[in-house]
Formats: sequence, structure tokens, C-alpha cells
Amino acid sequence: MTVSQDEMTVRQDDWVPEPPGETVPHRAFLTRARAAVNANLRRLGKARKRLLQRGLEPVGCLIYLCRGRLPLTVGYREYRNRYVRKLIANDEILNVFSAGHELPVNFGARLDDRVVEYPWLLSRLGRYGDKLRALDAGSTLNYETILRHPAVKRHKWSIVTFAPETECFWDEGISYLYEDLRSLPCKDEWFDAITCISTIEHVGMDNVLVTQEKSHRENRPQDFLRAIREMRRVLKPGGALFLTVPFGRYEHHGWLQQFDSSMLAALISEFRPQKVEKTFFRYTEHGWKLAGEEECGDLSFSDVMRNKDALRKDRVPGFPSDYAVAARAVACIELRK
Repeated sequence: MTVSQDEMTVRQDDWVPEPPGETVPHRAFLTRARAAVNANLRRLGKARKRLLQRGLEPVGCLIYLCRGRLPLTVGYREYRNRYVRKLIANDEILNVFSAGHELPVNFGARLDDRVVEYPWLLSRLGRYGDKLRALDAGSTLNYETILRHPAVKRHKWSIVTFAPETECFWDEGISYLYEDLRSLPCKDEWFDAITCISTIEHVGMDNVLVTQEKSHRENRPQDFLRAIREMRRVLKPGGALFLTVPFGRYEHHGWLQQFDSSMLAALISEFRPQKVEKTFFRYTEHGWKLAGEEECGDLSFSDVMRNKDALRKDRVPGFPSDYAVAARAVACIELRK
């Protein structure tokens, strides 16, 4: 149920504006190049497809860097993907997340919350030696870079989301379920672990970015509790739910809601865990850092999506002063059943 993402980020390149006074030949070039790649993906083997995608990456990164690293503009996706790949391949960084130590200065500056969510999750999954039967609730792990990471690859995964996505990895043993998290087609106590990364905030909301079905254009903000009950039902006793949400003051943005402390407490209470571990990360102009819950309580969500029509019309970027991409804080929660 996550917002549909191209290589771990929201598909916004079609409407993200240019800085004032700039021409757009680089945008046209990268758009045409991506279209050419996408047109041939289904006819190519995975190795050749990967080469094409990686071939675009240096071009996108160069454009992004040359234009001042402006969030969500041309090349942002390629730059962020490369950054995430380097992070999760670095055992020292994963150890920092596992131990709960402070993050390096300028960690993930001008990048979205995936730069803390993925290392946090992989540092936890890496603690398991035995093969788990695991569920990715929301399809946030459905990327080759993540699924091939040693902390993920050793387990048997099912992925549940609303609708088929461009990328799928059934040939690597991944099972796909196109269902609603509020009504999972799984028997009780089936999974050893469940991951739900930046997904629960979209449950019961307007999911037009994921599917065009009118039935999923909702405004039922309390339905996240139904999803929590379902995930608890299908989790084995002693199993763990690894969950992240945008955190700060409560905000309803239509396509998602930002959780506050009371909502987080309600979520935990609904799950009735035997053990709770809460970790908070806060975004600043100098990047992401470890934070306390109280430090994040009044932070707002940088919702560029809400202003996309004005951005398309006026072509004024309107970046916030801290260049926050989306969430300014993330709650990472481990709940043990």
C-alpha cells in the first residue's frame, strides 16, 4: 500500500519544476532516455536491463549535482539510489544503526527518509541467522538492491500490495499478493517477521498514486488500526513487526497522515506487544540524526505533492529552507508479539 515508487522514491519527475531562469534540455534528455529504457525493459534479460538502468545513473547524478542538489528535481532519484546502495553495503554504517549510535555529520542531507529506514531495517534483519518466513507489508522492499542484500536474501519473502508493479522478482522465490492490508489472505500465525516501511500512514487514505480504483480513494484515517490487527493476527508468537511512519505533529495530507505520539501509542496498544523498541530520526539542514521522541513532536511534513498543480503552473520550486524532501522525522518501531 505504499505510494508507488521508482527505485525507492515517489514518481514526481513529470511535474517537479525547474529553478527559475533555467532551460530544460537536460530534463528532456533524461526523460527521453528513461522512456527508451522503459520501452525495452520487458524484452531484456535482467543483466542487460540492469546495465541500461545503471548507464542512466551517472547522467542523472551529474545533473543533480551540477544544479545544486535540489530535492526531487532531475537526477534526484539516481543520486539517492546510489547513496542508498553505498549505505546498505557498508557494514560499519549498519553497525551504527544496530547499536543506536549517532549518525555521521551530513548523513543523507537533502535526501528522503529511505536513507535511515533501510539501514535501520537491514540492521535488524541482519541479526537473524535462521531462515524466516517473512512478509513485506506494502512492497517497500521490492527492489533488486534491497532483495539481494544478505540480510534480506536469506529469508523467504511474500510481498503484499494493491496492484502489480513494473518490477517483480518471482523468479527469485518472491511471492506476490495483491490484497489489502486490512484483510490479509493468510492464515493465523503464519509469518516469523513482518516489515511495514512507510506504509501504514497510507492505509484508508487516498491511494490514487498506487491504483486508479475508486474504491481505494478513501478518507478513513483510523483504518491503520485494522491493518495492525491483521498483521498481528498473521504473525507468530515471538515474531517481530518492523514498522516505520512519518512522525511529528499530526497532519492529514489526503494521500497520507503523519503520526503523532498519541497515534503511535494507539498503534502500539492495538498490537499488544510483549516488547517495544522505538527509535527516532530527525531531519535537519545538516542531514539526518538520531533523536528523541520529544525532539520530533512538533515537526511538520514537507508535502510537495500537495502543491504540485501550483508548481506545474508557476514553475517556482518553493523549496523549504532546510530542503526537506518529505518527512522531517521518522519513528522506527520494533514490536515483538
